Amino acid sequence: MNWKYNIWKFLAAFVVVLIILNPETVQLAFFIDAIGLEMFLMLLEIQFLVTLGLFFTTYIKPVFLYFTGMYSRHFLSFSWKTIKEKPEILMLTVPSPATLMHMLVLVAIIEIITNTH
Repeated sequence: MNWKYNIWKFLAAFVVVLIILNPETVQLAFFIDAIGLEMFLMLLEIQFLVTLGLFFTTYIKPVFLYFTGMYSRHFLSFSWKTIKEKPEILMLTVPSPATLMHMLVLVAIIEIITNTH
């Protein structure tokens, strides 16, 4: 017997019964019954994503743009003009040793998966 499936089934039934027993949410229970629990949860998920996107564009993005503006004023910005004037700044774009190690691990994993030693 799959006990995880049974727990979720009983938990969903318990939530629906709680919604029905509360007089203020009877209409919500009928709505959930009409469209289905999966569709209702999908609607809640979409609402959550919209709220998260609004929060990101309202609060997080302006702070990020502020710090990006501060960074670009005090540090070099890479353009063809600056690269032609100072070619030594290309050394700043070389991958770090950690990135090279990640690439080595990735190559090893690909070799193991494809059995090519």
